Amino acid sequence: MAENYIVSARKYRPDSFQSIVGQGAMASTLRTAVLQGRLAHAYLFCGPRGVGKTTAARVLAKTINCMHLSPEGEACNECESCRAFNEGRSFNIFELDAASNNSVEDIRQLTEQVGMPPALGKYKVYIIDEVHMLSVTAFNAFLKTLEEPPSYAIFILATTEKHKILPTILSRCQIYDFKRITVQDITRHLQYVATSEGIEADEAALGLIAEKADGGMRDALSMFDRISSFAGGKITYEHALESLNVLDYAYFIRAFDLLLAGDYRSLLLLLDELLGKGFEGQTILSGLATFARDLLVVQHPGTSSLLEKPDRVTAEYVALASRCTAPQLFAAIRALVQADQQYRGATNKRLLIELTLLGLVPVFHSEGELTPTPSSSPKPAVTSAPTAPKATTQASPTPSPQPTPTPSAQPVPQPQPTPPTPPPPAPASTPQPPITPPSANPSTGQTRQLFGRRRSVQEGASETQQREVSEAKEESEPFTEQDLQRAYVRFVEQELSSEQVICRNILHAELPALTGEREAELALPPGNAIRDAVEAVQPQLLTFLRRTLRNSHLTLTLREKNKQEQALIALTPEDRMKKLIEINPEVQRLKDELQLRLS
Repeated sequence: MAENYIVSARKYRPDSFQSIVGQGAMASTLRTAVLQGRLAHAYLFCGPRGVGKTTAARVLAKTINCMHLSPEGEACNECESCRAFNEGRSFNIFELDAASNNSVEDIRQLTEQVGMPPALGKYKVYIIDEVHMLSVTAFNAFLKTLEEPPSYAIFILATTEKHKILPTILSRCQIYDFKRITVQDITRHLQYVATSEGIEADEAALGLIAEKADGGMRDALSMFDRISSFAGGKITYEHALESLNVLDYAYFIRAFDLLLAGDYRSLLLLLDELLGKGFEGQTILSGLATFARDLLVVQHPGTSSLLEKPDRVTAEYVALASRCTAPQLFAAIRALVQADQQYRGATNKRLLIELTLLGLVPVFHSEGELTPTPSSSPKPAVTSAPTAPKATTQASPTPSPQPTPTPSAQPVPQPQPTPPTPPPPAPASTPQPPITPPSANPSTGQTRQLFGRRRSVQEGASETQQREVSEAKEESEPFTEQDLQRAYVRFVEQELSSEQVICRNILHAELPALTGEREAELALPPGNAIRDAVEAVQPQLLTFLRRTLRNSHLTLTLREKNKQEQALIALTPEDRMKKLIEINPEVQRLKDELQLRLS
């Protein structure tokens, strides 16, 4: 039995146009051309590996030499020509592997054979596989024969890299582009093979094989043979997972369930479980990003067709996607893609993955231990409230103890004359006047109202920043938008700490814009988590910009991006470079002169 065993990729290789999987339009066109006798002298079949290019060439060669063609344009498999082809003894079909026969001498031998007419049948068909491997001199030697071959000669060239073929060759061929075979088509064919072989196979397992094959039928059949040998006559989903070492989508569903629940401890344990099973960190990041993308496309009926999964798996995706919002999924994709780009250069790769996952918890769960609560920032404001009465009680021994009700009239700066009389308590009383007018912060007030809610709990941080600005020297130097953006980039790169990696990733993708002489605005993607993260560092950012630009009147407002701006988000370094060149064309000249490239 072992000697007669034939792999499924050869045993179930299509022998007619009807049996070609996933290339219906191409097969229909060739069948019509055969029926009408409109055959070209040269064809070029191009497309990914394992999609049926060489198979289609063999079917076409067999069909055009059939002596009793069926009304549907298929070979009869009964005439002498068809039997000779099926038995591998046909002298009218020649196959040449250009990967190992790519010299001028090989092409000259081929052209010498073209001069002899066929002994049986109408045509001599020459199939040249991997034609892009021919050398330039071999291509040139082949040009004349390819342009004006004998009437009985037909050339079928197959390649996976169409761009490597000379334009002079392309112009002499009729080109057919083969597409990747869909997951559904591969799954149906695998089910047919399993039924023919008497193997019981789960649909989910065959769908996993089809997805792993990435559009190639040959790869799918090879994996099917391997798993069927491992499973022993019954292929289950667990067999496919174990044999292919695929990261199951069930892990991703668990991860997003934990994100929605805000359970970051179990999320870290799940990551440890995946790493313990031998999965690479980059595989986990890319798998989570792809899973978030699948959830995003399945949320709308117009894009649900982009999810190529079995029906049972699709139902689980739909159920989970209904619990998420589009901004949440977009923020997750963006964070995971950025972490994937940083993974190779990271010193502590595991910590990078953990920080990325922890940063996603506030995005999906608005209340939890990792959510940045504003209770820590207002403490200076709470402690400053009782200090004001203490200052007034210390000033009570002075000759003017009656003005103690002045805290109710805060706008009147009357406590200022009292500190000079007692020198020791002067340092304690001098900080009190800057704390009393918290309402004189126009920039932070505008920011809170832009997002539709008042955040009084952040007044303590804004008062601290206002105190620093008021104590600094009043400056009003002019500046340009480029100066503003340079200072902004310097703040993001140098001032933010390593613990603020999430905020740095958010700000790194944006640039502020001037709306007036002293007014600037920063457009952010929608989402409460993004807004809260940026609002936490906004006072620090504003102080840095005022100090760097030497203009204490600068204001910075935040707003949410509209749909048009969301569509123009730059995710990759190439997109950011294009955006930077649009802002400053001199960057392109500097890049060209120094011969810089993106790493």
